Amino acid sequence: MDIALEELLENLKELTYSYFYSLNLGDNDLFLWLDKQFKNKKSGFNNYNLGDYGFKIGNVEIKNPIVSAPLAGISDNTYRIFANFFGCGLTFSEMITSYGVHYNHTKTIRMANITEYERPCALQIFGSDADIMAEAAQRLEGVADLIDINMGCPVPKIIKSGSGGYLLRDSYKIKAIIKKIKDKIDIPLTVKVRLGWDKNNINILEIAKIAEANGADAISIHGRTVKQGFSGNADYNYIKKVKKILDIPVIASGDIDSGEKALEVFEYTGCNGLMIGRKSQGAMWIFLKILLCLQYKKLSSLEPNLEWKKKFAILYLEFLIYFKGKEKAIKEFRKYLSWIFKGVRGISKVRKKFFKINEYNDVVDILDLIGGM
Repeated sequence: MDIALEELLENLKELTYSYFYSLNLGDNDLFLWLDKQFKNKKSGFNNYNLGDYGFKIGNVEIKNPIVSAPLAGISDNTYRIFANFFGCGLTFSEMITSYGVHYNHTKTIRMANITEYERPCALQIFGSDADIMAEAAQRLEGVADLIDINMGCPVPKIIKSGSGGYLLRDSYKIKAIIKKIKDKIDIPLTVKVRLGWDKNNINILEIAKIAEANGADAISIHGRTVKQGFSGNADYNYIKKVKKILDIPVIASGDIDSGEKALEVFEYTGCNGLMIGRKSQGAMWIFLKILLCLQYKKLSSLEPNLEWKKKFAILYLEFLIYFKGKEKAIKEFRKYLSWIFKGVRGISKVRKKFFKINEYNDVVDILDLIGGM
């Protein structure tokens, strides 16, 4: 590990530690538990072991049920490292095109890089050709802890390619893809799906059985149909039904936006894992809130103060710069500023400046303005 990354990781450890201990909850049992986690925590390695909440996907141990979702354009090395530090037992990459791996596209291959500080990590691939997908999975298994197949993405350009959620219209193709990939790799294989194509074609029970029968080691289910996108509410009833008929782990996804909601979904569905996606955008402390709620059935509603969020923002940018270089990192970081400081008093007066930043010092100057107006 180089010195620059080591320093960033130590700063992240200190930031995480300061969040816990700024809560001033006066709970001796909680403090003893947290202190134990950090004294045993080597930089970057997940050590939030919740005992009975842990499970296995194939031969990979998942120490707690909190899972970071594969978010396009977000779930990069920086995101996954922060997710690990903030409590996730398993992280996912953003979607990786199997054709990009097949044709050895530099950008695609770079997306598959995983550091030791974000493990265990699943690389998620998408595509529609079973042979191409199997080849991609085989090439990536030397890097990943698990391979995941996206069979639920509702984004139009993915659907038009016959990939993602479109696959839920063809159970025979799903069977062929899973079987082909499983035959080619030695690490665990998982699938991420939705309830079905639309409300008139909910086939998750059939798809779940096909996945398990053909070698999937776990299944993640978003509680909406493909046509719903992110409208309406997630339906956890089907996830509960799937859990009753499968032997492999089931991970629930959709609308998990607080510790209380996470606990509610966990207990209702009986699932093994909880996947958190959109709510973590710029607010990755949600993983910490859920961790506390699962451990103590409370404490999840506490929001970090403004100064802590500013430290979070700067450190997140510094990680992005480390992995992507200054120019690209700063451009990407513009959207994070809006997410991180959403709801802060007076933020509307500063927001326009977010999309004009070009230098590190521009970010520092804007952070000085936030909360001071």
